[in-house]
Amino acid sequence: MFIITIIYFMDFDIVIIGGGVIGLSVAAELCDEKKNVLLIERHPSFGYETSSRNSEVIHAGIYYPTGSLKAKLCVAGNRSIYEWCNKYKVPHRRIGKYIIAVNSEEAEELDKIYHRAKNNGVENIRYASISELNREEPNIKAYSALFSPDSGIIDSHSLMQSLEFKAMKNDCNFAYKHTVAGINKTPDGYELEIIAPDGEHLIISTNVVINAAGLDSDLIAEMSGVDIDEHKYRLHYCRGHYYRIKSIKKNLVHHLIYPVPQKNVSGLGIHVTVELNGELKLGPDTEYLGIRIQDYSVSEELQEKFYRAASSYLSGLDYNDIYPDQSGIRPKLQGKGEPFRDFVIAEESDKGLPGLINLIGIESPGLTCCLEIAKMVREMIGEKK
Repeated sequence: MFIITIIYFMDFDIVIIGGGVIGLSVAAELCDEKKNVLLIERHPSFGYETSSRNSEVIHAGIYYPTGSLKAKLCVAGNRSIYEWCNKYKVPHRRIGKYIIAVNSEEAEELDKIYHRAKNNGVENIRYASISELNREEPNIKAYSALFSPDSGIIDSHSLMQSLEFKAMKNDCNFAYKHTVAGINKTPDGYELEIIAPDGEHLIISTNVVINAAGLDSDLIAEMSGVDIDEHKYRLHYCRGHYYRIKSIKKNLVHHLIYPVPQKNVSGLGIHVTVELNGELKLGPDTEYLGIRIQDYSVSEELQEKFYRAASSYLSGLDYNDIYPDQSGIRPKLQGKGEPFRDFVIAEESDKGLPGLINLIGIESPGLTCCLEIAKMVREMIGEKK
């Protein structure tokens, strides 16, 4: 893969900070022959953090509060991500998802999920009969179920590769292995201090700064002059672990299987994901980290927790059929036990920082929403001009 790690121009129209799926989507959306755009990423290539450490699920927009950005962008993103995958040959499967209730109490919550999904504009979600579930997924134990045919799975690396390719084709500049060390407002825009791989400090100027820095997006906002505590932009790191099911048991399920989310838990529960190669994994759980550290370890001590969660609805799974896999860290705006927080997608003129666009707290369903978030950024830049 061709990677640019040298900044060729010192003056830019737009600088994007962050090379995850959101930053790449913005680059692919904004780069054309009329704009001089630079994407800065501290890692050697794209997608080193949250964008490559997740379930790789294409969501339909089912769970999120009606009217929220997460709901609206996810419903639209479900359509646009499939269109992108078909156009750019990104591996994916519209595999479908069963959301299951294991008792009558959970069935009441399942009804709420169904009505919320319909209110969000999810067109194809429906109730699934137990006879259907037994036929399609004989190893699943459930009292009632919903089926979302438009939920799917995607190769997130190939998606990011296709976004980078389009941006590069349209002359976007990429500075991998470069770190943003300072951001200062100027009368005409912003000056950024950049540390190059050899330790050299570079100063670049730009009219627009787009903060897509993921796990450090709050710190970039603070560096730009935003009081992140006053505006509730400070992030909380929430780690999600995954366990893998041994290949010998990969035929236990054939669709995505999601339990009804537990109340007061910041996540959708330990679910079963079918990967593109047919392998199965469980997760993620939720663990708020007490310190701000990117620790991706997965303890073997979690095996009992994962086994109990999965075996409550999945037959044929033995304790020794699962083993530690990977983990990811969610950049959450809400702390542990706090209520729902939506994405922050904000052009900061009202804070005295015109031309600064902050994208903060972009966790799930950010992968599904990435192209729609990029369209929002384009509109914000257009409104500013």
